[in-house]
Amino acid sequence: MIYRAFVLPVVLLTLFFSLQSCGPATDHYMVVDSLLLKGDVISADAVIEKNRRNYSDRNILLYYMDRGMTLHLAGRYQESNQYLEQAEEKIEDLFTKRVTTEAAAFLTNDNLLPYAGEDFEKVMINLIKALNYMYLGKNEDALVEARRVDHKLNIINDKYADKKNAYKEDAFARYLAGILYETGGDVELNDAWISYRKSLSTYNDYNSFYRTPVPAIAVDDALRLSYALGQQDILEDIRKEYPEIEWRTKDIPANQGELIFISYNGKAPKKEDNFIDIPLSPEAIAIAIATADENNQVKTAVRSISALKGQMIRIALPKFVPQKSNVAYAEIYLNPKDGDSGAYGKTVLVENITSIALRNLEDRILRITAKAVARAAVKKILALTVEERAKKEGGPMAGLLLGAVAHAAAFATEQADKRSWRTLPDEIQLARLSVTPGTYDLQIRYISKSGAIIEQKLIPDIIIRAGEKRFIGNRIVR
Repeated sequence: MIYRAFVLPVVLLTLFFSLQSCGPATDHYMVVDSLLLKGDVISADAVIEKNRRNYSDRNILLYYMDRGMTLHLAGRYQESNQYLEQAEEKIEDLFTKRVTTEAAAFLTNDNLLPYAGEDFEKVMINLIKALNYMYLGKNEDALVEARRVDHKLNIINDKYADKKNAYKEDAFARYLAGILYETGGDVELNDAWISYRKSLSTYNDYNSFYRTPVPAIAVDDALRLSYALGQQDILEDIRKEYPEIEWRTKDIPANQGELIFISYNGKAPKKEDNFIDIPLSPEAIAIAIATADENNQVKTAVRSISALKGQMIRIALPKFVPQKSNVAYAEIYLNPKDGDSGAYGKTVLVENITSIALRNLEDRILRITAKAVARAAVKKILALTVEERAKKEGGPMAGLLLGAVAHAAAFATEQADKRSWRTLPDEIQLARLSVTPGTYDLQIRYISKSGAIIEQKLIPDIIIRAGEKRFIGNRIVR
C-alpha cells in the first residue's frame, strides 16, 4: 500500500520532471563552432538546419535566431531576415501565452517554459536585421530596424517596476542609424548628426556600465558632422571631452566612396548552472517577498517559506560564462586593381555583446533568485510532506526511504535555464575607409591581443562607387 501510494508516484515524477526539465540538446554547437572556425559558414548553417528537431517546439525561438545568424554570415540576407522575423513573431506570441505553462515550470524549472529570449537577444534580432538590409543595399529598411531598437528597449524596461536595467539604449544601433542617415545626402545630415551625438552619449554609458572604451570612430564622426553643419560650440565641447582622441576626418569628398567593414569576433557567452546551498534565513525570505512580482505563484509560495526557516535549500541560478575573442583588432587594406592609391585602417570595438549579456543578466538576478528560492522552498515542503506522511503510515524506514526519493526529485529538477543565442559573436568591431571610386581587393589581417597575426583573408573585386557606402562583413571565431 505504501509503495503504491507513495513510491511509484514519486519515482515517476522524478523521472518525468528530470527528462522534461532539460534544456535543448547542445552537442551540435561544437560542430557549428568548429565549422565557423574554419570559415565554413554554409556548412555551419546546414548543421543548424539538420538539427531542427533537437530544438523542440519550446525552443523554436533559438532555432529561428540561430538560423538567422548563420544565414546572415553565409550572405543569404533575405532568408536570414525571414527567420529573424519569425523569431520576433514568436516572441510576441509567447508574451501573451506564457502564463499557461508557468505552473509546471514552477514545480520544476524554467526549462519547461518556451524560451522567450534574453532582453539583449531581442534587441540583437533587430540589429542583425538592420545589417542584413544594409548588405542588401536597402538602407531605408535598415533604418527602420535601427529605430525599432529604441522602441523595443523602452518596452523591455517598462515591464520592470524598478526600471534599473543598464541596457536602456544601444550605442551601436544609434551609430548605424547615423551612417544610414548619411546615405540620404545633405537633406538627412542633421538627423545623422543627432544620431552620432546620441551614439556618443550612449557609448559614455557603455564605458560606465560595461567598462568598454568609447570608440574613437564615434568621436570622429560626431566631430565631422558638427564641423559640416557649422556647430562650432558643440564641436569644441566634444574636443574638450575627448582630448586624447585625434580628429582625423573633417569631411568625405562627394567624389569618393566609402567601405564600412564590420567584423564579428569570437563566440557569445554561454550559460552554466550556478548552484547555491542557502539556509532559509529571514534575509532570504525578505528578498523573495520583496522581489516576488513575476507571477502569482511566486507570491503564493513565499507565504509558505517562513515555515522552513533554518532549513537548507539548493537553488540553481544561471550565469553567463564569457568566451572572449583573442582578436585585438583587424587591419584592413583596400588594394586597387588599377594601381591607384588604396587605403588602410583598423577596426575598433563598437558592440561588446558579452559585456551587455553579463550585465543584463546581473540586472535581473534578484528577480530570478526570488523565483528560485520560492520554487526550491515549495519543493522542499512537498518532499517533507511526503516524508512525514510516509513515516506516519509506514514507519520510520518508509519515511526515510520515501523522503530520500522525494528530496532527490526536488534536487534533480533544480536546474537553471541555460538557454541562450549561442551563434552570436562575442563582440562587433568596425572600420570606415574612404577611397576613390574603383575596384579593390580587401585584405583582412586579424591581430591578437599579444600582437601576433592569427588569421588573414582576402575578399577580391569589391566595387566602390562615388558617394556610395559599401558594407562588408566577416566572422572570425578566435
